[in-house]
Amino acid sequence: MRLTVKSFSFAFVLGTIAFTAHAQSTPPASALELDLEQFIEIALINNPGVDTARNQVWAAEGRSTQAASAYLPQLSASGQAARVHINDLTPTNEDNLLAGTFSGDQLIFDFGKTTGSISAADSQVESARAFLNSVGSNLVSSVKASYYNVLASYYLIQVANEQVDSYQKHYERAAEYYKAGVKSKIDVTNAEVELANSNLLLLQSRFSLKSAKVNLEKTIGIAPNNGNYLIKMSDHNLAEFRTLLADIPGTLEELLQRASLQRPDLVQAKKVIESSTSLLTSAQGGYWPEIGVNGVYNTYDTDISTFQDQWQLGIGINWDFFSGFRTDGEVAEAKSNLRTSRALLRDVELTAIQQVTDSYHLAQEKRESVFLADKILKLAGENLSLADGRYKTGLGDMIEFNDAQLRLTEAKSNLVTTFFDYNTALASLENAIGQFPDMTLSTADQQ
Repeated sequence: MRLTVKSFSFAFVLGTIAFTAHAQSTPPASALELDLEQFIEIALINNPGVDTARNQVWAAEGRSTQAASAYLPQLSASGQAARVHINDLTPTNEDNLLAGTFSGDQLIFDFGKTTGSISAADSQVESARAFLNSVGSNLVSSVKASYYNVLASYYLIQVANEQVDSYQKHYERAAEYYKAGVKSKIDVTNAEVELANSNLLLLQSRFSLKSAKVNLEKTIGIAPNNGNYLIKMSDHNLAEFRTLLADIPGTLEELLQRASLQRPDLVQAKKVIESSTSLLTSAQGGYWPEIGVNGVYNTYDTDISTFQDQWQLGIGINWDFFSGFRTDGEVAEAKSNLRTSRALLRDVELTAIQQVTDSYHLAQEKRESVFLADKILKLAGENLSLADGRYKTGLGDMIEFNDAQLRLTEAKSNLVTTFFDYNTALASLENAIGQFPDMTLSTADQQ
């Protein structure tokens, strides 16, 4: 299977420099560093859903070959060896006999019965290929969502580390103030409690990262390099996030138009209609005769004169003009299947409109949320700076500082979450309009 992972316009890849601030340690020499496109390529090779879908394509191609064989010559040969005795007055009435028969049949015309089956099988091949593309599109979207969740976990660890550092410095400062008699013991205890809470948050963040990586491995179908791998990423400052936002690729009307042309499930539903139409034609052909050419050649190796080589060539007609209403039933079933496939197409069209519209509005919401989260982060930083200054001068208390620190941590976490939620929303939008990787199959893959 030739898997070429295209450059997706919505993809957000965080560079190639490993995280250095607490979140990711320096990789050992044998560790494998992977970026988003590499994870996608691994998933397309190892995910069992892709393997199942491509085998369905090959099965459909096999059925297409079977259907087409009905319009090709049907040739056969048979042989026999025997000892023959004939009770008559001929000079030789008993001898060994070697006999061979060669026969052939060629269908000429059957009023669409066979051509309908061939057309239906060809449409089913295209339907299976569209399903494979749909599996690929859904898988890429899932890989991106899992990948962005891992990146978000790395940044949340960084946020938790910064909170620990802040509370550690504040605890040390509160202890010094207490020794100097400037602050009470409760300030030290309060600072120690907040430091413990921040360490708990850091611990939870690290385990969340492990869970996110397990989910990524499940999505791609394997733990790369036996689990000894790292995510390629750059150490971007949170203040840079708003400048890294990719644009939404078009208006809603433009995206709906693209979806109507390229969504694999829409292509698949249309091919099902084509197949159902062809099967109806095939079923209706059962009302009419089959016309074909047949020929037989018999050859014998014996001295018995009764057995002489002979051949026969003729045109035949076969007409089951009454089959116990079997043909009526087949036609009725084919018509019902055609109506069902048309209803299915309409349902898929409505689903596509809903998914594209929802994904588009969600992407808009997440994009605006990033800008708001960025603004809130700046204000929270200023608020903490003021609270810290008031605490140093004795104008503020520990509660004011803790509240400001908590708001800053929440603001950082919200910015990280909304930023990667936006990139995940873009991946969902990409999937909704039907953008998929190159899922071309080669003959060698089938072996």
